[in-house]
Amino acid sequence: MDEGVAPLGLSASTRKHRAKRFNEGVKLAATFFNATAILTLGTAFITPLVRHPADVLTNNGWAFLVAALLLHLIGQTAIRLFLRAEE
Repeated sequence: MDEGVAPLGLSASTRKHRAKRFNEGVKLAATFFNATAILTLGTAFITPLVRHPADVLTNNGWAFLVAALLLHLIGQTAIRLFLRAEE
């Protein structure tokens, strides 16, 4: 049975429990994307600083920053669009 859609005959507590389980999965996915964004942001600055301290954002630092921003936006979008009401 698909856990994303609750059948009509379920009690309120069962629907609430399923919504909580689904929301925890959404939060976990959003946390993964946000943590990956932080890792990418760190890579954008730490790697160039170790190799060439004067050239922090010259080669591919901007690409890492854009990737970090996109990953963060994916995480925020997951929370905004996919969380369900637990009522």
